[in-house]
Amino acid sequence: MTLAALAAAAALSACGGTTTRTGPVAQAPAAPAKAEPALPKPGEGGRVAVGEAAKVALLLPLSAGDRGAATAARDLADAARLAETDAGGLVRLDIRDTRGAQATAVSEATAAMQAGDALVLGPLFGAFAAPVGQAVAPGGLNVISFSNTPSAGGANVWISGLLADSEAERILEYAVSQGIRHVGLYYPDNALGQVSRRAVTEAAATLGVTVDPIMAYPRSFEGIQDSAGTYAQSHKASGAQAALLPDKGQGLQAAASFLRYNSVGVGQEYFLGLGGWADPALARETAMDGGRFAAPDPTRMAEFAARFQSAYGRAPGEIAWLGYDAVTIAAAMVSEARAEGDDRPFGLDDITDPDGFTGISGSVVFTRDGLNTRQLAVMRATSDGPTLLETTPGGALPAAAAALAALSGT
Repeated sequence: MTLAALAAAAALSACGGTTTRTGPVAQAPAAPAKAEPALPKPGEGGRVAVGEAAKVALLLPLSAGDRGAATAARDLADAARLAETDAGGLVRLDIRDTRGAQATAVSEATAAMQAGDALVLGPLFGAFAAPVGQAVAPGGLNVISFSNTPSAGGANVWISGLLADSEAERILEYAVSQGIRHVGLYYPDNALGQVSRRAVTEAAATLGVTVDPIMAYPRSFEGIQDSAGTYAQSHKASGAQAALLPDKGQGLQAAASFLRYNSVGVGQEYFLGLGGWADPALARETAMDGGRFAAPDPTRMAEFAARFQSAYGRAPGEIAWLGYDAVTIAAAMVSEARAEGDDRPFGLDDITDPDGFTGISGSVVFTRDGLNTRQLAVMRATSDGPTLLETTPGGALPAAAAALAALSGT
């Protein structure tokens, strides 16, 4: 070899390499793509293992600065615990304090969703309901609020409080059955009054009842005192057969008193009322004596009140029964889902079952628009307390409630 060739060979050897074939290089197999979990469908409810207790969040303002709200929250929570015991392992409550603040209600709802809760019961305040619903919507969860504000319902939120629509329809149906087809409406100039006016006029239109006169009053002692005489004159001139008073508390007491002073609601004429008349504090108010009003089934309510008193040593508050009903309804859905092998008991179709549910108040059906309809009784106010005039229509237990009753032996 020539010196040049030897030098070239030495250089190649010094590189330590060998020649390789050119051509396509085989690629290592790619790792399979990691499957992303399917997102929950809107309103399908949280998953519950069949045979296990459903974990249910209960959002309440237990430490709210508003003493009335905190007291109501305590009653709702205690009533819910009674129902949890009665449900026999169908439901396990996850009680969370919203402290009466919207931001806290939203954060607690979010935490409940992340903790695996399958349904949200609460919040108490209607203004918090939609934000809570939006917070748990990514998890597919639904919300049953304790509010009675119609605007709070919708999307994945239902309101379970008594609605003026059901109350107005029931009391006007009764009035028609008694030959009353012309009523006056004397209502407070506030949010409750506006909701009541709409409910009364819509129910009256459906039932063929004339509502005239219609007058709002400032909700103060002086405001009612000053306007009652004017309303009374219009009432008598119109030929109305009854005056419907949809207020509550001291406002209702004052309205009834001043109308009676002005000769309305006396003799053969009696007042008509909505749910505010069921207030125990007004049970023996003489100005309301003889009035007829729509209210939940009094027998069931009395039984619940006795159980609550025995368990906690105090009488239940005005809306405590809503806490018991909400948990009972949740348990009924779980019971039915178990029978069907369904691991999502709180879906849209389950909540809006047209057969409805039966609780302390009687029968309730949740509607697709986030509201509810209830079967109510008709009561008469007397000096000895309310008496039952007509019980709730029907009486048969809906399928879901019957399944729960059979399971609990009641």
